[in-house]
Amino acid sequence: MNCLVCRKPFVVPWSPATLLKRDWVCPDCEGMLTPLVAGCPHCGHPTTDGETCPDCIRWLALGLDLTVRSLYAYDEAGANWLHRYKFGGDVVLARQLRNVLRATREPGVVYVPIPLSEERMRTRRFNQAELLARMIGPTEQVLVKSEVSSQRELGKEERRHRTNPFAVQQLPHCGKIVLVDDVYTTGTTLHQAALTLRRAGVEQVSAVCLFRTLNKLKMRPI
Repeated sequence: MNCLVCRKPFVVPWSPATLLKRDWVCPDCEGMLTPLVAGCPHCGHPTTDGETCPDCIRWLALGLDLTVRSLYAYDEAGANWLHRYKFGGDVVLARQLRNVLRATREPGVVYVPIPLSEERMRTRRFNQAELLARMIGPTEQVLVKSEVSSQRELGKEERRHRTNPFAVQQLPHCGKIVLVDDVYTTGTTLHQAALTLRRAGVEQVSAVCLFRTLNKLKMRPI
């Protein structure tokens, strides 16, 4: 059997379930991502005391309150995984996290992936957030995004103060929305999307994010 992530062969103990499962991950790759268990109550940043992190304090001071469930730390392993998935187009990697994503599913909720602009979609050819959202639960394409400078080209403060690129293309069929994105850096993307939805009349908005950046580490641009 070959590992879904590293593609190296490894031995899988035989059982009837083995015949039904295709997406096997070897023990080394299974534990390479760092789960976020406790941290900032608003975004999951792994603060040592579980209090609100500096990023969320700034958002709350602006009157913007959004609860984001972040699943993994964007450390070196997370950066390598995301780079291969997002920029390398290795979409089968998402199957590794199918059960973790599905475990966040809530009843009576519509999952709305953060959209790409038309230009970015032509370049990348798939929306990484949409694939993640589909693994969680029912999705709707509620938002559209105009083209803006890539966040990879912006500093932290520039990201926070960029123009809101989102608009509602159709109102959702549910009053409770969970936004889905791949990585939370400053929170600008999710907060701007949530603000757009609330202004359109959506009553409850929260979010699920696959990775949360660690402010103390310098990682490759996202």
